[in-house]
Amino acid sequence: MEGKTKCPYCKQNVVVEVPDGSRGIQRTKCPNCGMNIKVEVTEREETVETPIHPLLKQKPSKALNIAGFLLIITSILGIIMGSSFLLFENVAMGGEGIYEGRVIDVKNNPVKNASIYVADNEIIKIGKTDNRGYFSINITTGKHKILIEKEGYISKKATIGVFPFKPILKEKFLMERGEGIKEEKKLTAIIFDTMPMMFSLVLILSIPPLIGGIFCFMKRYDIVVIICAVFGIFSIGFFIGTILSIVALFIVIIHREEFATI
Repeated sequence: MEGKTKCPYCKQNVVVEVPDGSRGIQRTKCPNCGMNIKVEVTEREETVETPIHPLLKQKPSKALNIAGFLLIITSILGIIMGSSFLLFENVAMGGEGIYEGRVIDVKNNPVKNASIYVADNEIIKIGKTDNRGYFSINITTGKHKILIEKEGYISKKATIGVFPFKPILKEKFLMERGEGIKEEKKLTAIIFDTMPMMFSLVLILSIPPLIGGIFCFMKRYDIVVIICAVFGIFSIGFFIGTILSIVALFIVIIHREEFATI
């Protein structure tokens, strides 16, 4: 019978012959170099065949597709929010709004019956403060200058911003004893000045979520998707986009192992 071995002299793998039924150490000749060599004959182990079952195809998760959909919606909302203001600023800020404020002295006491004027092009009296120092005026939306006067006090000329919705805050105006006039710029006016920049930033921050959403559907570049989702949180998108991006980020982190390794 024949068997395979490695010759200790020529170092070649060769097929040698030994008597049929031999067991243990046997002498034979290397067919390659002709040297006599010893080989150990053992019983042949039968090969055990293991059945190979067909691979069960695992149904892919839809989690990343959902995350991608949420990120794309975030991007769309942000783009609509940013571009609508930039393109239709005059329309968005058209019409009338309500501005409310309070006039106080240095001791935080209300200044009653202080006269309120609009001082844009010409000075027009439009109201006065009540017993608690509050005043409310109807005026066109946008930035305006108002003048507050009260006998015995330094007049206050302030730049304000009026929005086309009910005011969230009532700005305070501090009046000091004396004569003359002081100017100041209120927070609402500062917001008006920064709004174009803010909405431009919203528009820019809305692009990464779109890229992240596409990569989610492709199941590629998990790090990029996570970064894009973070950008989506700050894109605001009518505030709904922030929530959607947080949910998408949570899904991506949980199912991160489903991204293909490149």
